[in-house]
Amino acid sequence: MRLFFSVLLFATSLFALGENIDTMQADFVQTITDDKNSTITYRGEMLAKRPNMTMWHYKEPFEKKVYISEKEVTIVEPELEQAIVRKLDGSIDILAILASSRQIAKESYAAYYNAKEYDITMQDGKIKTIRYTDAFDNKVTIVFDKQLINRSIDNGRFKAVIPDGFDLISE
Repeated sequence: MRLFFSVLLFATSLFALGENIDTMQADFVQTITDDKNSTITYRGEMLAKRPNMTMWHYKEPFEKKVYISEKEVTIVEPELEQAIVRKLDGSIDILAILASSRQIAKESYAAYYNAKEYDITMQDGKIKTIRYTDAFDNKVTIVFDKQLINRSIDNGRFKAVIPDGFDLISE
């Protein structure tokens, strides 16, 4: 569950630096460290498109796809042959995050939204790193590589595909 909340919190902060980003595609490395200093690292690819479409394809250490829209989150877990669908309550407000972002140094930004602080590092005009503490007090760092900004992304890539025979869990 901590992965779900970490992804959800990050997705709300993706566009906190500029209204000129309509789409983003990137490879990522996400590191989550708990209060006992235990760390897990995920690797994959993410896609995002305004206004509220995000897809995280976790490839390592196991495959998982997380689709986030304005109204729900769908997590497809091939190894478990299951999909989890969770309704969102409308508490994600990208415009509020945009409004709360501020530059604190040349390539460093900060955002404060829903009692969470986000530290954002830019490199060559692109989001390089985002750090925050998730709902479980885990330290989360997401590092982006091979970013493509404002390239066309088909909306179909943001629709969850749940294979026949998978258990469907609605929360």
